Amino acid sequence: MKRREALVSTLGTEPQVVTLTLDSLLKRGYTIDMVKVLHTKPNSTALKEGLERLRREFEKFYDGISLTLVPIADDGHYPDDFTSEKDVATFLKVLYKTVVELKRKGFLIHLSIAGGRKIMAAMGMVVAQLLLRSDDHVWHLLSEDELLQNKAMHTDDPQKVTLIPIPVLEWALFYSTAREILIWDDPYKAIEKQREMRKRESMRVLKEFWESLTPVEQEVAVALVKHGGTQNEIAALLRRSPKTINNHLRSIYSKYRTIMGLKENARVKDRIIVDLMEFLKTMSY
Repeated sequence: MKRREALVSTLGTEPQVVTLTLDSLLKRGYTIDMVKVLHTKPNSTALKEGLERLRREFEKFYDGISLTLVPIADDGHYPDDFTSEKDVATFLKVLYKTVVELKRKGFLIHLSIAGGRKIMAAMGMVVAQLLLRSDDHVWHLLSEDELLQNKAMHTDDPQKVTLIPIPVLEWALFYSTAREILIWDDPYKAIEKQREMRKRESMRVLKEFWESLTPVEQEVAVALVKHGGTQNEIAALLRRSPKTINNHLRSIYSKYRTIMGLKENARVKDRIIVDLMEFLKTMSY
């Protein structure tokens, strides 16, 4: 069964950002079933008219695609602009909740960050990195000034509109790990949980690396982390020949590169020191 697709869009005061994005997605062959538009408190005439214009456009042009206007409001706070940390936090919570509810229902997400203030795009990327996977999409819209000036809701000239895909760095190694985030309704709790899971995954990889070392290599690695220095200094500390220490270090570096998927010539000494410093604390070294 084909997955349902939803467009989630931020909005400033220009409703054509939504329709031009939607038109471009439909032309690319995406089958959008639902559109959710997040907006601030409509105190201004421009925003009131923009929201009403969107309603009319969907009734006239988008048969079968539902439109939901989502107020950026939380716990009685409904800003008409973003002028404080509380305003931005409210937007983050509403956007996160909107996307997480769609993800729980199995929707493929198209997140448009073209509308509204820059801070909305920034928070959009936070939500994207928390919740979106490789089959979801983040989009930004480039359009000619003429379209904005004329307030055109649609265009027949594809050269006047460019939909730019924005890459999203996936933080989770496994799909099951990423799905753990979906249980949280609060983005700040989700961020805290994400940090915990990243640390857990990091420790798991470092444990795999550590257990791949021989007992002598572990001894050399501990000396490297605790004391640093050259191979001659480590050799003097451990009372072994510099050549022996060099061989052990080469093996340690090689195993680290393999575990981390790095190139053979990648410099890893400083990385190993940083990574193992925290890991060794858990091992009581």
